[in-house]
Amino acid sequence: MIAAIYDPQFLTREGAKKLLEQHQGVVATHVFNTEINLEEQINKTQPDFLILEYKGQQSIQPDTLDRIKNKLPQLKTLIISEDDDPIVIRQFINSGVEGFLTKRCSNQEIKTAISSISEGGKFYCDRVINIITNKDLPNPMELSDREMQVIRYVGKGLSSEEIASELNVSIHTVNSHRKNVLKKLGLKSPTELIVYALKQGWVSF
Repeated sequence: MIAAIYDPQFLTREGAKKLLEQHQGVVATHVFNTEINLEEQINKTQPDFLILEYKGQQSIQPDTLDRIKNKLPQLKTLIISEDDDPIVIRQFINSGVEGFLTKRCSNQEIKTAISSISEGGKFYCDRVINIITNKDLPNPMELSDREMQVIRYVGKGLSSEEIASELNVSIHTVNSHRKNVLKKLGLKSPTELIVYALKQGWVSF
């Protein structure tokens, strides 16, 4: 696995580099120049794993990362940021990042995130989960039993077609339930739903 780091902060950058070098799946680590366009460096090196801080002189926007991931679908991204804006964090999660940590996280959390993401999973530290779920949400009791069933199947990674088969209903019905759940909980994407459901203890991996 070829890894890359894009972070203007020296200590975070060097710490992440050492942790990546300790991971047995990493064969090379590139430290990107944060004064140069990220997309140019990604296109040149085509890494498999990217650790990113989007705040800096060359600020990275969610749509930029979304564009990069569309070109390199194999790219797994872990954000380690000092940001605590729930709206921005949600936008990056929606762009498809596999992990999000704050710079208050421990080395062990970073190691766990790298391992989980490199193996195909996702990882969000407790502080990030608290940030994006710390808002006035409707009472979960407003969710119907069928909607809770759909949430649990989504949490298991089932597609709408697979959920429809399990519940013996149409795909249209499943998609309607999913839209209603997101609306009731004030969420924007299936990823946010999974994170929220994990926090509430409705699903587990």
